Amino acid sequence: MVTPRSGGTDSDGIPDDELTDFLSLLRELETTGCNLLVVGAARPGLFTRASASLLGDPETLRYRLLAATDASPRTVVERLPDPSASPRPLAETTRIVNHATTPRSVTTTSDSNAPECISEIPETRVADPGLEGLETALVEGVETLGSDAGDPRPAELRVGLDSLGCLLDYYETGVVRRCLRTVGECVRENRGMAHYVLEESYDSDRVRTLAEDVDAVIEIRSVDSERHDHDAQQRWHVPNRDLTTDWVRL
Repeated sequence: MVTPRSGGTDSDGIPDDELTDFLSLLRELETTGCNLLVVGAARPGLFTRASASLLGDPETLRYRLLAATDASPRTVVERLPDPSASPRPLAETTRIVNHATTPRSVTTTSDSNAPECISEIPETRVADPGLEGLETALVEGVETLGSDAGDPRPAELRVGLDSLGCLLDYYETGVVRRCLRTVGECVRENRGMAHYVLEESYDSDRVRTLAEDVDAVIEIRSVDSERHDHDAQQRWHVPNRDLTTDWVRL
């Protein structure tokens, strides 16, 4: 979980009283399972950073399902934990679903800096004119990892999809929303945490529409590192609680 800090407002953190309420909400979301939308006007690398954080601490046992619609092998690697830090081999705890216009492997890469173990991660390639294939692959992936975990602890199962942009460009919004609802329900049944990347402004029509189908929206932005002593910030929006946090360090 990308968790805001306390101590002030704006780039310094959330006021202590608001932070207490917000952390209580985060614990509730982690306990019951949740679906998050990651959006904003930011460079692609910041979405990769946020996604990696939401997929969980590398040194803690997590079961991860990463769906790539337009992500490169390099960004897939950057989202996953360092194999040397992971408590179990990635091939045992991780699944990749590859949904692209021209499906190419994202676990087979010539990048000399990529760990060899990525090629051992099970990868499902989906050619899907109607989006049912992606929906099925995600649901099956969640159920498989949930079974592998036994009785998964809250937030032990993590799901990420990068990105929704190309899906929305190709499919009707209603079709994408139905897919997210089905996948989201499966995630909640397994007390997991899923996040979906959409590289658009929080005020965009597509973000506002999809926000109705998730538990919270995480908005990220780039900032001047010399002024703020960091280069990126986040704030959370929880529409059904009428809650928006201050901007804090990502």
